[in-house]
Amino acid sequence: MLESARDEEGQAALLKRVGLSVLHSNTSYWERSREEASEAEQQLEQLRREAKLRAARCEGQLETLARDAREEQERRLISDRIGRELEALRSELRQKEAAEEERLRHLYRSVLGPESVSHPAPTAPWHREPDLSLGIKEPDWGRLKMSPVPPLILSEAKLLDDPLDSSYGREDLKGDIRLKAGAQEQPERIRVPRLTPGRKDMRDADKLLRVNLARLERLERFGL
Repeated sequence: MLESARDEEGQAALLKRVGLSVLHSNTSYWERSREEASEAEQQLEQLRREAKLRAARCEGQLETLARDAREEQERRLISDRIGRELEALRSELRQKEAAEEERLRHLYRSVLGPESVSHPAPTAPWHREPDLSLGIKEPDWGRLKMSPVPPLILSEAKLLDDPLDSSYGREDLKGDIRLKAGAQEQPERIRVPRLTPGRKDMRDADKLLRVNLARLERLERFGL
């Protein structure tokens, strides 16, 4: 008995030297075991809380990424839709411009007449061959500083605001054209028919031109 007790004391002293705790009874052993189990449970609970916190952070990041992806997709869809609408608008504007140009072309043709008409020589619509039997000579248009053909294209302000000068082509010919039919010779004036432009058509043309210019300015501002 004494030897066995001495052996146990020697083992306990050896364990104390190495740094291990020596349990003197079963009660202290069970208390030590419960403390270790409690510490392990606390560590496990802390690990669970950290895992939940990390999972929540990951879910928040995933939601942020999903929201960014949805916003990017919406922006792309909106950009594609705007591009299609702009292309349709450009096509519609081109069609409208072509229709307006064709309408203006017909309007100018109706106002100014055909642009190219083949005639032997440009003569005034009132021009007639002089009757040599009466001694009527061809007027000297160069000396009168006049043209036998009235101008077809006048300035816009002239057509819209001012009527043609009533004295146009009414200068005295001072002996160039004389009537020799037995009566007293008197100088005669050449009366040039007064032009009557279509004022309403020209106003419509001016209005259409201003509308087209405004549209072109808007297109330039939009960068189209």
